[in-house]
Amino acid sequence: MNVDYEKLSQDLLDGEFRRTLEEELTIGFRMILDTGERLPAASHYASQIAEIVSRNAPTPLDPETAFYVYQEVLVACEQARALVLDEPPPLPS
Repeated sequence: MNVDYEKLSQDLLDGEFRRTLEEELTIGFRMILDTGERLPAASHYASQIAEIVSRNAPTPLDPETAFYVYQEVLVACEQARALVLDEPPPLPS
């Protein structure tokens, strides 16, 4: 996923970050499932993706932004995983 760090705060607020990531994850999760592998828990992917987003930022993310990045990544992972596994989406927390 290409992250536009200049627009990251706005993309987090309007949901664009999550929507884009969910689309990409759905494709990737289908590919994984098609190989016969099980999909790990959404939290497993979320922590890895959030770490990559944070590490690639041109300047360190402030703690609040890093928290919201993880939350949005987690929701995108949960939604994409449910879609690929043909399960009901998780209830919002």
